[in-house]
Amino acid sequence: MTRHVPSRPVGSAQFLAVGRLAVLAVLACAATPLTARAQFGLFGSGFVFDPSNFARNVLHYARRLEQMNLQRQQLGLELAAMRKLPSPNWREIGSTAGQVDALMAGGQALGYSLRAIDREFARTFPGTRVFQNYPAEQASQAVRTLATLRATLNALNRATRDVPTSVAQLDRIKRQLATAQGHEAALELNGTIGMYTAEELTLLRQAVAALTNVQTVYYADQVNGAAQETATLRARLTALSAPGRAYPPYALHVTP
Repeated sequence: MTRHVPSRPVGSAQFLAVGRLAVLAVLACAATPLTARAQFGLFGSGFVFDPSNFARNVLHYARRLEQMNLQRQQLGLELAAMRKLPSPNWREIGSTAGQVDALMAGGQALGYSLRAIDREFARTFPGTRVFQNYPAEQASQAVRTLATLRATLNALNRATRDVPTSVAQLDRIKRQLATAQGHEAALELNGTIGMYTAEELTLLRQAVAALTNVQTVYYADQVNGAAQETATLRARLTALSAPGRAYPPYALHVTP
């Protein structure tokens, strides 16, 4: 029954042994005179030994083993290059962006996420229209302006709560930069950094929109107040300076 011996990976010790054997064979061949290149019988066993042929065979298989080792190393490098990033650092900003939008549209705020923002803005700040009910209209404008300021503050508070998480994620990405092996992992890490940058720009755009929103409402309240007061004053002055009703002359004579 034939016994199969499992093959073992060729290591440095085997290469050293084969190399030594090759060197000894070459030295033996070199030390043998030219006339000794003939084949020799081995102890009358009928087998023939040719030293030069043996040396050439040893050198041949030593080179083959060296080539196999180089190929094994090359395959190892190729496998490392194709290895993917073990745990990409993705994150989800949809919930944060949605909560910020909801806060900007809450209550009496004139937020950018309101569906009817144009109609609500025109109703709150009519511009040069004369006050019909000054106390009520002025109070409504103040309430909506303050509500917008409050909503913006709440939205920024919600957005900044994610800053520690973002800093921790950046630290994990930095650690992966030092441990990434191969171009495949490097490409995925570069994609992770690019996606993180795009998400940060999206959140930054939302923050800029919120700040622009609150400044617009604040200055609209200032400009509208001055415009309505001027229009109301002009209307009252016009009414006062208009010619009055004509009455017939009356003589004020007192008779005794």
